[in-house]
Amino acid sequence: MNSKELVNKAMRLEEPERFPVMCQLANGHTIINTGVHPIDYFVDSHLWADCLMQIRELYNFDGILCHKPGRVADIMDLVESTDYDAEIPTLYLSDGSRIECTRDDDAYYKATDDFGWPTLDELDPQDLLGWAPDSFVAFQASKGTYPVTDPDAFDERVFATIDRVMEKVGDEYSVHGEVRSPFDHFLNLTGMEDGLCAILDDPEKCLEILEQTTNWSVALALAQVRRGAAAIKVSSPFAGSAFLSREMYTDFILPFEGRLAKEVRAAGASIYTHTCGAIGDRLDLLQEAGVSGIECLDPPPLGDVEITEAVELLKGSIFIKGNIDPVNTLLRGDTQTVEKEVGTVLRAAEGTKGFILSSACSVAPPAPPDNIKLMVDLCHNYIRQN
Repeated sequence: MNSKELVNKAMRLEEPERFPVMCQLANGHTIINTGVHPIDYFVDSHLWADCLMQIRELYNFDGILCHKPGRVADIMDLVESTDYDAEIPTLYLSDGSRIECTRDDDAYYKATDDFGWPTLDELDPQDLLGWAPDSFVAFQASKGTYPVTDPDAFDERVFATIDRVMEKVGDEYSVHGEVRSPFDHFLNLTGMEDGLCAILDDPEKCLEILEQTTNWSVALALAQVRRGAAAIKVSSPFAGSAFLSREMYTDFILPFEGRLAKEVRAAGASIYTHTCGAIGDRLDLLQEAGVSGIECLDPPPLGDVEITEAVELLKGSIFIKGNIDPVNTLLRGDTQTVEKEVGTVLRAAEGTKGFILSSACSVAPPAPPDNIKLMVDLCHNYIRQN
């Protein structure tokens, strides 16, 4: 049974012969540990694919998450000048905005001084990006926001990264795609503060917009499944209790992520939700959405999920991908810390068939590679008790 089969078997709740292991990595961690220039990392789909495969080999992961299916085609057509040598390498765009490609973190869009978020009334559900400058649209595409509702309507270049990864290692390792959740799309159209206020002030308009952003997420997910992705990760970072109550989750998350899950599973792939922070009060709602699995399950003090409680609640229904503390164990911990937590988590996972060892949230940019390597070695050498 190779790595791909191990991961896929765990996602089907079929109890593989050993626990598979794969982590989501912060972009900064990949940049630091491959030595790639951050501008090249941001604009070159094939280079990004090669970085993902290099990191998989470095850590001996059983799978690869393609955070997005590829870089934005023709984005350099919007660039007026570049500064590769700056402390923060920067793309200067022709409309006066810029993209800062940090050396140890994500890339960031810096708008012009006159940039302003639209009001809710100004957002047309049939043309949700009609208000936005081309530079903003291109940057949002780099994060996975494509206003496309037909899986067959994408420019083929959108998938250059996942296509290369599938071609090179797709037979041996489990390759996963990713989409933004409908609610994440929504907040990136309105701005964080205005979006959260809008769901209180005009919930009907927000629900109308979420219907359309769900179409975007479904289309991108199905397009990746058709290209061979074994699973789709749903990035839903703002659906925890720090942002939304259970009632709000039921209204603004559950119906839309539920439709996305149904579409992906009907297409023959697994789907799992990544929600950061405190989600212990809504694990049942995550199950209700019909996803195949759940990722993150941040332990205290980052979140509020104890692995033993999660296993007891979720076993036999959905797979668990987690939940090693990425800060206090993988970033700040020593050998003994890593050994202790990995042992605790793997012993707890004995209670469920579907388990993939992973960091809870992303591995931080400066996390010592030796800690991740040790985590993987401990997992590979762990002997299951049942």
